[in-house]
Amino acid sequence: MKTLYENTILVVDDTPENIEILVELLDGFDLKVAINGQEALETAWEGQSPDLILLDIMMPEMDGYEACRQLRADERTREVPVIFLTAKTQKEDIYKAFEAGGQDYVTKPFDARELMERVKTQLELKTQREVLKDMNLLLEEKVRERTEQLDKANKELMVLDEAKNSFLMMISHEIRTPLNGIVGATYFLNDSLAEDNDLAEFVDMLKTSVDRLEKFSTTALIITQLSTNQTISRGEVDLVALVNEIVPSFSDKLTAKNIELKMEIAEVPSIVQGQKDLLKLAVNNILDNAIKYSSADSYVSVVIGKNSNGFFVSFRDKGKGFSQEALNHLFSPFGLGEKHYDKNLGLSLKAAKSIMDAHKAAIIVQNLADGGAEVRLEF
Repeated sequence: MKTLYENTILVVDDTPENIEILVELLDGFDLKVAINGQEALETAWEGQSPDLILLDIMMPEMDGYEACRQLRADERTREVPVIFLTAKTQKEDIYKAFEAGGQDYVTKPFDARELMERVKTQLELKTQREVLKDMNLLLEEKVRERTEQLDKANKELMVLDEAKNSFLMMISHEIRTPLNGIVGATYFLNDSLAEDNDLAEFVDMLKTSVDRLEKFSTTALIITQLSTNQTISRGEVDLVALVNEIVPSFSDKLTAKNIELKMEIAEVPSIVQGQKDLLKLAVNNILDNAIKYSSADSYVSVVIGKNSNGFFVSFRDKGKGFSQEALNHLFSPFGLGEKHYDKNLGLSLKAAKSIMDAHKAAIIVQNLADGGAEVRLEF
């Protein structure tokens, strides 16, 4: 960065006496002199541009206005500040000077101290602009470098994500292959040992674990498939028929906790466009959670209706509701910690969220003021 007196000032005036006064006043600066507008342009454009120009207006060949306009039109001198020095004192002359591109205007005869302060001010402003410009260039370079780093990291993450999805899909398939045999054997044992209470208890435990593993495998596979491709086949799905088809499978769970299932269905056809199997899985997961987390001797309500936004299916339970931490991570698989992972809560709702996203529909989860929680599917 230059010190004040290392700056170059171009003095332009057709009167030798004025030039002598200015040269004496500006002693210590690196000075250049021109006696008309044309010579001022040639001097300014030759070699290193000046840091400041003191420009007279009334000169032969080319006046100061035109000289300033041409200085502003050339990239080499576009940013060089210009102080007009003139005997013209009319407002129109001052306006014209600023319109031509001048930064300041000093009338003759000028006060030496005032002119020096104006010179210092313009040089300081120029220095600040240059510093700011350098900082902007440096910042742009840093942003460019950081953007390249982020792009590279993003591409690496995409590769890792694809590898993760491929791995999960492979694992899900590999689990399901032997699982099918285990499921069949478990149900066979359950039928064969129905009268042996001791062994039947262990078979029930095995059946529960197998059912849970099968649910995990199916859910993980759905999440993985939808995360890589959300294009689904669509057809007409009757929401009422869909829910009625699922409800009987929860009869034992409802009875075990003495939970009443309250159904409320709007008297309008509840037909949406979607993939039935996926929507069935979403409804199954949500209803299963509602029953699981409802208190014994309470109820779970299912409401199917239509509002101004479209059709909806609402599930309300009478449990403890969600903690704030759980609400913050409901749709992040495995993001709720080991406790919630054991319950498969996050995975079930993540699957429902993925399914609704694939249908360009919404899932809303909220705690209720009178206790419990609501999960709402909106189409």
